[in-house]
Amino acid sequence: MEKNNKINVGFLGNWIKSWVRDDGAIYGFHNHSVWGSNPYRLQDFTCGHSTFASPFLAGIACALSKKMNDEAKDLLDTLIQYQATSFQENNQYKHVGFQVGETLQSGLIHNAVPNIALGLTAYYGKDFLSSEKLDLIKGAILKNLIGTYGWGKGRPSKDSCCNQDYARIWSKLIFQKAFDDKRFEKEIPEDIDFMIANFHRTGFPDEESVATYRNICFEQNDVVEPTEYYGLMICPLIEAYEQYNEKRFLEQAIGICKQVIRSSWVDENGMRRLHKMYFKVNGKWEKLDEPMLIAGMGMSILGIAKCLEHHESEELKKFIDECNETYAFYQSKRGYFVSATGWKAEQDIAPCTAWHSHDFLYLVERLETIDDEFWNEFNKEYNKTSALLGDNCIWVEDNTHWAIKDYYSSEIYMVLGRKDCNKFGVDMGWVPGNRSLDEKYKFEGVPVFVKTSKGILIINNDNRELDVDSIIRTPIKK
Repeated sequence: MEKNNKINVGFLGNWIKSWVRDDGAIYGFHNHSVWGSNPYRLQDFTCGHSTFASPFLAGIACALSKKMNDEAKDLLDTLIQYQATSFQENNQYKHVGFQVGETLQSGLIHNAVPNIALGLTAYYGKDFLSSEKLDLIKGAILKNLIGTYGWGKGRPSKDSCCNQDYARIWSKLIFQKAFDDKRFEKEIPEDIDFMIANFHRTGFPDEESVATYRNICFEQNDVVEPTEYYGLMICPLIEAYEQYNEKRFLEQAIGICKQVIRSSWVDENGMRRLHKMYFKVNGKWEKLDEPMLIAGMGMSILGIAKCLEHHESEELKKFIDECNETYAFYQSKRGYFVSATGWKAEQDIAPCTAWHSHDFLYLVERLETIDDEFWNEFNKEYNKTSALLGDNCIWVEDNTHWAIKDYYSSEIYMVLGRKDCNKFGVDMGWVPGNRSLDEKYKFEGVPVFVKTSKGILIINNDNRELDVDSIIRTPIKK
């Protein structure tokens, strides 16, 4: 990667926007670069809307609250209309499968995150969203909370997955603030105290640091939450502190921040990184650093930044500054970030709109001002072909097509998709039969990348204007 000195937040939003359809659905290749699964690996082959990308709405609303832009406001209205009306018959949202695609139709976290995003959208947009849109958001959140009663009858329990129930609590806190509606006022602190008592644990990596068990319903608690989820604990704890003025919530948030910071590591490029998790091996806790995401750090860093508003700490401030440097270093020329390192596969290089929407929300929230330059970057046309080179495959996209390509002479991936289609596939066109993709998926004139012992050669016979980035040491030969 070529080192950047500054994150181009507006252009990050531009890239996410390139996946938004006319009806407000946010498409994307839903790559879970923490667990390593995605719809390609799981043979689901869907790349349509994901509720996990809904923080994009809150990011746009936050930016509009700092400086209005008519084009972005129209986009936000469309996004709200889609997300707040896309329901299954059981009152859960549609498109909750994320890395499992449409194979999975139910899940607490992917219902809770859109409620968080919609609530934040209403909060940031209270002065410019229509009463119709605000009422639509309020109704959608309440409807969906009924749809998640199947998990603990709407409350945390010893069967909970920690980050998921914390996300539901956070959505209620935001709802309470955005709409001045106190129906959950009594239960929220009770639920947080339940989570603290049952899921929080010190000792990772020291007694000042607090981690949370992922689950407590098993005989042996052998795993604590992966780090990218800790924002879903820190943010509601800080929000609860602000609303209830209970210092124990702030103290727990500070402890979790210390766990994230003191467990972090520095990669081979000198960049600060989130560790993956702690796991108990033969009775002893071990820290795992990678494979681990880069894109998707946003919620955890957002939580640390919110904590810093109430707790003066050079440790917290330095960590945030270093993570921002990481974002800048790993931002591609197209605006998306490198997804991860350590997989040596598509998980490293295939950018996921959902994880990037979390980063976009964090980065917009922390911008002191939004100016015309931001919106110019957000709205401008991009007509190049972007490529990100990984160890064994390449991500390539333009305004219409995307692909996970192989280096010349390899036939491992051959994945083709379109930004306007909710299905993708493996290119089997060279094999006679019914498995070949429709002609519309052909990525005509896409460059060929040849990896030799001396460097990577690019065959660009169509003279496409290219933006090429690389995460590997092998040089690109001009």
